[in-house]
Amino acid sequence: MAGYNTIRGLRVKYLSADPANPEDGQVWYNAGTGNLRVDGIQGAGAWSSGGATSAARYGMGGAGTQTAGLVFGGSPTTASTEEYNGSSWTGGGNLNYARFSLAGAGTQTSALAMTGRGPSWSTTLTEKYDGSSWTNSTASPTALNQTTSTGAQTAALLWGGVPSPGASGTTGTSEFDGSSWSSGGALPSNQESSGGFGTQTAAMSAGNKNGTTLFYNGSSWSDQSASLPYSGPSYYRYGGTMGTQTAGVIAGGGPGSTTTTSAWNGTSWGSNASLATARNDGAYGPIGSATAGMVVSGATPSLTTATEEFTVPVGTVNITTG
Repeated sequence: MAGYNTIRGLRVKYLSADPANPEDGQVWYNAGTGNLRVDGIQGAGAWSSGGATSAARYGMGGAGTQTAGLVFGGSPTTASTEEYNGSSWTGGGNLNYARFSLAGAGTQTSALAMTGRGPSWSTTLTEKYDGSSWTNSTASPTALNQTTSTGAQTAALLWGGVPSPGASGTTGTSEFDGSSWSSGGALPSNQESSGGFGTQTAAMSAGNKNGTTLFYNGSSWSDQSASLPYSGPSYYRYGGTMGTQTAGVIAGGGPGSTTTTSAWNGTSWGSNASLATARNDGAYGPIGSATAGMVVSGATPSLTTATEEFTVPVGTVNITTG
């Protein structure tokens, strides 16, 4: 029978103490404690309070990470932008066009603001952020609000959305390459205010009215036949999102604010730690990862400035048999 060092190509190190900076998946024997150890094991996720935004609002665009986040726009209708450093929010450059129910993507220093609801209901507006100011870019193909988005400033994905008052969601998907838009594969059903995360070629949509979980591969959508644990009438519409196609989180949602959090492991959904404050319609656009993300502001049903950070600790544990 082949040994571990033959299969993996590495020997298990015999150490007097745990290494100072172990890598995820690294295995070693701690001679001091007499334990076989492994690093990179995830603990239970938990929510904690973050810094409050300067103003209470809903329907903002969102982008970035837990330690370098970005929110912009929102209602009461505003053009304001705020940047997060992991503990507090500070003002950034204003959008050129005030609007809410807009979509966000990218990072704190390379973000996109797309579509949204302004004076003429739905818009095709696209703006780019460079870390200090917004500039106008190529308009999206269709005027929409309550769209879902993910990706980077130079490789973004936008889908669903509402074109006009009283209209249902749409099945359209659009791809942005940093300068121009092109059509992507159509959704199998109408979508609006879904949760979304991932990349342009490996995206995920979940939490629409019908509760579907969909994957996008860069050209077409496929139904994953995976039900969310929460089966209320909203299915996490307007929920906060973070993560990738193989590891993501959706939290809160409405209409009818909830504290529910669901985690995606690549094949199925599971319940996770509840938000401290029930909310819906916070920042649109994924902020952070499945192990370090956040939800920002929204309606509780009254408007809130509250930020909550989601963190899954990763640590070292003993390897035991039993």
